[in-house]
Amino acid sequence: MKIKDLCLSVAFSGTAVLNAGYAADQNVFTSGDFNEESQLETITVLGDSNAENATLGGIELNQLPLNAHVVGQIEIERLRFVDPNELLDRIPGETQVRNLRIPDGGKSYTLAYVDGVPIESPYGGATQRLDRVNTSDIQRVEVIKGPTSALFANNVFGGVVNVVTKDIPEQTQAGVSTEFGNFNRERFGVDYSSTVGDLGYSLNVNTRRLDGLREGTQNDRDVGSLKLVYDFNENTRLTTRLERFEEVTELRGDLTAEEISLDPTQAGTLSSAEDLAQDTVSLALGHTLPSGELNVVLLNRVQDAIGLSRFSGPQDSNDDAINFISNYRHDLSNGSLTFGYDRYDGDLVTKSFDRDDLELVGDFSESQESLGIDAFYAQYQVGLAQDLALIVGLRHEEIELSSDVNGGQQADFSSSAPKLGLTYQLDDDTQVWASVSEGLYAPALDDLFDEDTGNPNLNAEESQNIELGVRGSWRDWAYDASVYTNTIDNYLVTQEFVDDDGNDFELTTNAGQITVRGVEAVIEYAPQKANWRAGLTYTLSDNRYDSFVQSVAGADDDYSGNELRRTPRHHVNARIAWEPFANFIAELEGDFYSTYFSDDANSIEGRFQRDERINLRLTYDIDNWSVWVSALNITDTLEDRGTYSRGELAFRTVDGLSYYAGVSYRL
Repeated sequence: MKIKDLCLSVAFSGTAVLNAGYAADQNVFTSGDFNEESQLETITVLGDSNAENATLGGIELNQLPLNAHVVGQIEIERLRFVDPNELLDRIPGETQVRNLRIPDGGKSYTLAYVDGVPIESPYGGATQRLDRVNTSDIQRVEVIKGPTSALFANNVFGGVVNVVTKDIPEQTQAGVSTEFGNFNRERFGVDYSSTVGDLGYSLNVNTRRLDGLREGTQNDRDVGSLKLVYDFNENTRLTTRLERFEEVTELRGDLTAEEISLDPTQAGTLSSAEDLAQDTVSLALGHTLPSGELNVVLLNRVQDAIGLSRFSGPQDSNDDAINFISNYRHDLSNGSLTFGYDRYDGDLVTKSFDRDDLELVGDFSESQESLGIDAFYAQYQVGLAQDLALIVGLRHEEIELSSDVNGGQQADFSSSAPKLGLTYQLDDDTQVWASVSEGLYAPALDDLFDEDTGNPNLNAEESQNIELGVRGSWRDWAYDASVYTNTIDNYLVTQEFVDDDGNDFELTTNAGQITVRGVEAVIEYAPQKANWRAGLTYTLSDNRYDSFVQSVAGADDDYSGNELRRTPRHHVNARIAWEPFANFIAELEGDFYSTYFSDDANSIEGRFQRDERINLRLTYDIDNWSVWVSALNITDTLEDRGTYSRGELAFRTVDGLSYYAGVSYRL
């Protein structure tokens, strides 16, 4: 039986909408206080303090049948991440390539959100976009895995990363910070928050400069955000947020093992470079009614970027998008009904220059692409018994893609993705849950109409996901574990073929079917009244081609049963924090991967294992001052990710040992 038929036969179909950060205060872990006697905060994604106020559609995350983890403000301020993986390594299901769970760098199975609104196009997202927000203005980060929530786009087979910005404090707060480290690392920031009558406001401005180990690398950023919150009365609130983001990056291409041994700092080839500026304005209106709650969000994002990659010449692009989100939750005697409508409109204008025209002064070709998505959803939540709750929903999307290339191109897709889940409270400290869901990923315009690789007969990928989970606490332990399997039909792959004249050409096809499955767990141990904590994150992945025949130069290679490339079977992140005396915390973290194949053929020569990463972070707070010293990648690991192509294994590199120190002062 298809999931859709099962869901529709159980109850009213629908989904919910994210409450855009305006839900009432709730705690995610209701399974009891977690060692409140200790002054040392919890260090993993578990615990009341980390997940406070985290809700989805007005419902506490721990009541929803989905795999969710929350990283709180205290941990984020300890990490002070530059690379989003510094944070995401602690989340089970994180991969080395762009997406949660599914290591496919060419597709957007994972979306990054700010206060419930996508940072970019729903078909342009990635986990790394977490760094494309004001990282100094983060209250918490919510990571929700799989297509199990109809609150989000149907193409999020991997999941979503939602950044919730800081609340306006009741009393005036201000702060300034500075940081320095190797590779010319410099960071400065200032923030100020206060209220005037019924108006609250928060201003946050910061800057970052960072070179790298390789010659010519650059990672610079300037960002400022202003948040205004006006309470018309106790039931109605208007929130306005403005953000200006500027970033200049230069990333170098892969190096072979021989090149790394000769000179790991050499430039090698340029992988990509981008000079990006983005302006975002959002308005969010929340209104509480006697029988429920109404939320409306409107966002406009304008992004200008000049970029260069090894696949194309320089491009000057302008991306202008509008998001509209509206939903209403109606409270019932034994549950609630939420329904709403989302609209996304994005227009991308790109000027493409010749490969050698780095100054962008010569002839260019101009193209315009548009993406429009209408989404309708509803969700019904009901308590079937005292400890048993059912959630059933449906998200329907109408997707329109168009381009003015070659006289005009257009493609339309329609998807209805049902979601069904149950949660059962075994006791005060333990909850089990189960869910089934579907999703749809539409082909890109290039996949459909590119002159070289386009195929207008492509079908959308279809996902069917099943998950089981348990979460809770026992004595000094807290735990959260789940098992999942996700089958993706009509999997899109670009292959090489030979025509009747013997010429090679590429074509995107619905080449096969894949199944991604795994086990994800977080365990934390916090002895009562002790001055230390320990946490462990574990991911077991088994991602395979159920069926896939790769045609290369006229020869067919059957990869059915092979592992997807860049899929380590095991990923372990272990952390221990110690407070030897008041307000001084030392945290030691280790991150470990098992071996994996770096090509779809699963060549023995292409097997690779990234060496361990060991990180040490020290923080000390005294009065209004905070001081920190960190040493990352103490093992000086350089080879980060392997790629096996044309008989050669090459590596994406990282900077190796990095160290920095900083200080902040808060009023």
